[in-house]
Amino acid sequence: MADTPTITRIRLSISTAYLIRHERPVLVDTGAPGDLPRLTAALAAAGVAPADLALVIHTHGHADHVGSSAALRPLTTAPFAIHVLDDFIARSGSNPHSEFTSLEARILLPFVNKPFSPVHCDLIVREEISLAPYGVAGRVIFTPGHTDGSISLLLEDGDVIAGDVLIGGALGGKLQGSRPKWPYTVTSRHQLLASIRRILALKPRQIYVGHGGPLAPADVARWLEQATSHAAATKG
Repeated sequence: MADTPTITRIRLSISTAYLIRHERPVLVDTGAPGDLPRLTAALAAAGVAPADLALVIHTHGHADHVGSSAALRPLTTAPFAIHVLDDFIARSGSNPHSEFTSLEARILLPFVNKPFSPVHCDLIVREEISLAPYGVAGRVIFTPGHTDGSISLLLEDGDVIAGDVLIGGALGGKLQGSRPKWPYTVTSRHQLLASIRRILALKPRQIYVGHGGPLAPADVARWLEQATSHAAATKG
């Protein structure tokens, strides 16, 4: 067992899921519909079977992050977790409409936003929780703005898994993946900027995101300054 949690990136068809290994393994997100074979192959390559998982936790409820959860469900007895404000998305099997942040988002989202098999989570997160009961030194923090119920995982060593609080680069992270950008959609830019400030205030070592990345905190801080200045100028 490692002294601190280790993170394995699992690149799926659209997004990136993460395997955290410490005392026990925890899976963060499951990808889009149809990603289960790629997901289980990546787990096997890491020496983890679905039955070994202590927890499956979703950073938010969008199709490219919960889309293979229903298919994974019969393979594990691990609880599935999601924030209470995104539980309705997971249960509905479709993404709600949100504000687009770019022309790229308008072009790409119809290809990403596909119906998915609804998933009913056992653990509904209503307050910030420790991951220690699931064998990982870290905790869940609230980081809304991309969705109302977006959460991030802060690990003991300073790494943060932030879902779609930010994305890296263009074309789902295929180009300039280390460059911070707005996520493709937001429910609240104000909340999102506050969530990014909160993450930076925790002095993270590295920020892992659902598309592209990982992101260096210094780069995120520069991006945040530019985004805040632009927002202030637009408001003025």
